[in-house]
Amino acid sequence: MILDVQPKIFRHKLPFDPHPFVSEAFTSLNALKVDRIVRLVQDLDKVPIGLVAGIRDGVLLSPFSAPFGGFHFKDDDIYPKAIEGFTNELLEYIHNENFTGLQITLPPDIYSQSFNAKVVNTFIRLGLTMSAPEITNWVDLRDFEGACTHPDSRTYYNQSVKNGLKFSLVSDLEEMQLIYNLVADNRARMKRSIRMTFNDLIETSKILPTDYFKVVSLTGKIVAGAIFYRAHKEIPFAVFWGDTVEGRPFRAMDFLTINLWNFYKKLGFRFIDLGISTESGIPNEGLLRFKETHECRSSLRYSFSWVTNE
Repeated sequence: MILDVQPKIFRHKLPFDPHPFVSEAFTSLNALKVDRIVRLVQDLDKVPIGLVAGIRDGVLLSPFSAPFGGFHFKDDDIYPKAIEGFTNELLEYIHNENFTGLQITLPPDIYSQSFNAKVVNTFIRLGLTMSAPEITNWVDLRDFEGACTHPDSRTYYNQSVKNGLKFSLVSDLEEMQLIYNLVADNRARMKRSIRMTFNDLIETSKILPTDYFKVVSLTGKIVAGAIFYRAHKEIPFAVFWGDTVEGRPFRAMDFLTINLWNFYKKLGFRFIDLGISTESGIPNEGLLRFKETHECRSSLRYSFSWVTNE
């Protein structure tokens, strides 16, 4: 049987957060975006799996205000039988509570590859509906040796160096706002939405360490920028990045990416999560190509849903 427990009990049973978007701090920050929060575990002495989710309009959501959600779990080598048992009880709980369904997006495999494989297998076998998987991109910093390997990107990066660009971390609040505005303008040009305000970022930075970066031209103008969460011990997450119209001929994005990879590699991180290059499963060809020619690899990020029987 599934129980909805208090935060302290859930944390006692499952103290490890596989990624920051399922942490108690992040959940609490965004709690007002749903009708209520549930913290679900089985009625067992030793709890192998749990789920923190939001309820909105009768649907159990994980995430409810983040790129991805998913489960808490004891360790990566949990037996598939345990995942199947929890999932069956979860679906029964949803039905008994008169909720209308479940929507869940799993984290990319760089966070929990083995566990993800067993969850995807279980969900499909139990009849949950899988939407078109998103293509997500990441850099393996263990293989990155400090320079571009794709010939075109190497040429563009060399051009950016000749253009005299400078890369640095930003600490001034006014410049942080400028970086956000730059990204918002970039997204508007690319017809891509931006779902966070600058104030949202500031509030989130109180619980998730946040890095702002700028690329500056010879004239001192910011021509590219990036915002990253540094809340996972091995994986910084790209929140936003982009360049200005003026930065394009300077190859500002080529300069930005390689400097970002070097920055986080020197700090000892293992991967960089660059998020998805799709929209509802449909690839953004230009964005995907840019990432893949700048040392990124592609894998799938899975989302599932389930609707209760009437």
